[in-house]
Amino acid sequence: MRTILSVVLLLAAAPAWADWVKVTETTDTVYYLDPASISDKGEFRRVSVIQDYATQEPGGTRSRRVSYEIDCAGERLRSVAATEHSEPMAQGKRLNSWERESEWLYVAPRTGTSIPPRTPYRPILRFVCSR
Repeated sequence: MRTILSVVLLLAAAPAWADWVKVTETTDTVYYLDPASISDKGEFRRVSVIQDYATQEPGGTRSRRVSYEIDCAGERLRSVAATEHSEPMAQGKRLNSWERESEWLYVAPRTGTSIPPRTPYRPILRFVCSR
């Protein structure tokens, strides 16, 4: 009985980020998303993404949790809210937060744009739009 109780307590104490899925990484940032956070908002989808930085950013930011709105048909996304944290995986002290819609970022190569074809946002869009 003690063994079962110990296992249950251990599982209950598991980190909150245990369900986050690594979707891509760059030389200095790893991107995770929470599949359970994917939701439909009219013609768009929303998802929570953690950007985990290899080194501390100016102002002490070590990670950022961003809510993205995704237009699957238009292959674009924009941030709608974010929080910056002092520790990896959106843990530690909350350093900053905001709610505002950014400009749309097209993740597929487009004629006449300066967006490189390989952005870290493309795997996020593909993951969310495949669900």
